[in-house]
Amino acid sequence: MSASTDLSQECRIAEILQFSCEIEPIGNGSQQFHCFPLPRFFRLCRGHPAVEVTRLVNVDPSTGEVNVPSDVAQRLPKAKRWTDVICHQS
Repeated sequence: MSASTDLSQECRIAEILQFSCEIEPIGNGSQQFHCFPLPRFFRLCRGHPAVEVTRLVNVDPSTGEVNVPSDVAQRLPKAKRWTDVICHQS
């Protein structure tokens, strides 16, 4: 994976590939799984939580090249560390 971007040297883009699977019936009454790949991209910066940037990156489907817009840091939501997340009992 290549990424063209102005991210600071302490940040990088990481990719994971997840799959979404559905059960499809086949003609003889049995079923089979049909799975679709779902690439997900994250911005990893030293000392900060990972932030998903999948919707912000552009991937060339013919080459797989990943292009990260230069303003990605300004477009990201504010992240929290897991230790700072407050869970309320309901």
